[in-house]
Amino acid sequence: MKRIYYLLLIASLLPLPARLSAQKQTDGKGTILVNDSITLELPEIFVKAERPLVKMIEGKLQYDIPNLMKSKPVDNAFDVLGELPGVEKKGDNISLLGTSGTTIIINGRKSSMTPEQLADMLKSTSSDKVKKVEVMYSTPPQYGVQGASINLVTENDKSLKDILKGEVSLTGEQGYYFSPSGRMNLSYTGKKYTTDFSYSTGYRHSRSTEDMHAEPTVGGQRYDILQKNWSENKSIAHNLRGAFEYDFDNKDKLSASYTGRYVQDGPASHRGGRTEFTGIETVNTASRTTGPTSLHSARIDYNGHKNLNAGIDYTFYKDKSLQELVNNFEDDTDQDRRNESRQQTQRANIYLNHFVVTANKWKLSYGLEASLSGTDNKAEALLDNTEEREGTFDLTQREHSVGAFGGFSRSFGKKLTLDASLTVRYYKASIDSAGKKSTLWDKADLFPALSLVYRIDPANMLQFSLSSNRKYPSYWATTPNTYYMNVYSVIKGNPELKPELNYSVQLTYILKNKYVLGAFANFQPDKIQQMSYQSPDRLQSVFHTINLDTHNMFGLMAIVPFRAGEVLSSRLTLMGFSIHDKGTLVDVRFDRKKLFGRAMLTNTIFLTRDKNLSLDLTGDYCTKVIQGLYDIDPLYSLDAALVWTLPKQKLRLTLKGNDLLNSQKPLTHIDQQGQKSRMELFQDNRSILLTIRYSFGGYKEKKVKAVDTSRFGT
Repeated sequence: MKRIYYLLLIASLLPLPARLSAQKQTDGKGTILVNDSITLELPEIFVKAERPLVKMIEGKLQYDIPNLMKSKPVDNAFDVLGELPGVEKKGDNISLLGTSGTTIIINGRKSSMTPEQLADMLKSTSSDKVKKVEVMYSTPPQYGVQGASINLVTENDKSLKDILKGEVSLTGEQGYYFSPSGRMNLSYTGKKYTTDFSYSTGYRHSRSTEDMHAEPTVGGQRYDILQKNWSENKSIAHNLRGAFEYDFDNKDKLSASYTGRYVQDGPASHRGGRTEFTGIETVNTASRTTGPTSLHSARIDYNGHKNLNAGIDYTFYKDKSLQELVNNFEDDTDQDRRNESRQQTQRANIYLNHFVVTANKWKLSYGLEASLSGTDNKAEALLDNTEEREGTFDLTQREHSVGAFGGFSRSFGKKLTLDASLTVRYYKASIDSAGKKSTLWDKADLFPALSLVYRIDPANMLQFSLSSNRKYPSYWATTPNTYYMNVYSVIKGNPELKPELNYSVQLTYILKNKYVLGAFANFQPDKIQQMSYQSPDRLQSVFHTINLDTHNMFGLMAIVPFRAGEVLSSRLTLMGFSIHDKGTLVDVRFDRKKLFGRAMLTNTIFLTRDKNLSLDLTGDYCTKVIQGLYDIDPLYSLDAALVWTLPKQKLRLTLKGNDLLNSQKPLTHIDQQGQKSRMELFQDNRSILLTIRYSFGGYKEKKVKAVDTSRFGT
């Protein structure tokens, strides 16, 4: 019998070190066994890939927060928003660059809380709770808002069962004064439900100053006024939040949450000032303000497996304040003023949404929404314990609105996606002041929205967005209240304020899933704006809130991320604007235009190979800009942060410096038609913060017996 032997050699075309050995043996039957072995000494192989900075899914810019924020100096959900590309954070205000206004929504629905109240809630929420953020320049109406929005998704990981997790953090902030705060969070994921509880408390002690130089003309005589004001604010706040989510067997989901905030009455806010009427006299002013505030907000949502979503949101807010003001004149006389005010607000929203998908893949959405609110405002002012009652009022404001929407969306192949909707909303507001009833607003509006996405390829896409919105003034701004800052300056409410309209158009191009280029146009007739006016018949500066006739803004934007090896990760944001403001402040008409620009650079420097120690540097610069009658000088800032993460110990330390150059001092000028003043503001932004955050609990993989799959498949 003829035997044929095959020798199989595995060769590599790469110049790898190889060792070949061959041994011959016999099986005792005359058959030769050949044992050939090849040993290849392979070097370590690394597969490097860069995660997309941003994805566009169903017309929404979607950011993967856990990876984007991995080495960023963020310790709460509000910090996460400030680190997003194309987002601006000023105090408690968050806005998308290039938009006329931005609404923050949580898990797909708006809240009945005010932006300030929502910011306080997010500051007490751990950043680890934010799993995803969606940016929408034209928000679909089923989210309950119009215009631009940012949706924070705080999903729990249902793949981990019977898991208890928690987090404790302490922060010390040293600005002009020291302000400590603390937060704790505890969550549990069960088989069908999840619970989440958090509590935070903080003592806030801050200082601000205002330096003003005014040259008013009163009764034909020109005056020269120099003023230095300061304020010292103290508060102790407690924040409480609880959430519960239950999954039914039919895949329906029920979620409920409660948010509470209480600011104690104990600490007082002090304000002082020195007003020099050159050549006449100098007046010193001192005021003290005390009063507690409380907030309770509850929400229930039901997501059905048959594409039905419904929910209700309720907020109760109560505020009480007492202001005691004393003006000391040079002739040793005093002027005493006592202002006591109360506000109580209740607001509820209810919604019902549904969608169907037709046989030809059209998605048809429709829904209803209603809201009801009531606000009671009371104020009593006493001057020198006399009968003078300037600024005293008792009024009740009632508002209700009803809206309905219909929309459709469809993908045309793999290239084009269309999402369009139309919302009709009826809004009515009435006011009862001392038994006199009147209607503030009684109007129905149409709000169109459109999003069109063209996918050039999986990494490059173009989006066109159109949105419209109506913004209503705050309750306080529409009251006839008068707040006395000092002997010369007061703030007055305006019951004649109208809601402002917003129309926005954006064109966004995403290149390679990382570069964002955009063009935008915003039109805001009746924009709400506060400006100061120097009265021609008395020495008094009044801060008025008015409606502009025109506020148009056009611009271009580019967000460019780049890296330098494994050491540096940076993001450059460049913007150019054209702005047009036109309106009337009392008897001063203005029509002004301005070109200006802005640049922001964020750098993350990794100081160790495993990237557990990083340095974050952020610079921001804005050229001269206008705001109604105001000219605002250029502004710049520099922030830095050092982040040290110890994964095994589940410990994270953040040392952060805000406004290191102490440059955030807005300097405003007015020199229009007899109105001439200059004001520099200092908001105590420069500070150093140290945060220690410790996490405990979490998922541990259980060892299970391996399944024998040797006979399965090939």
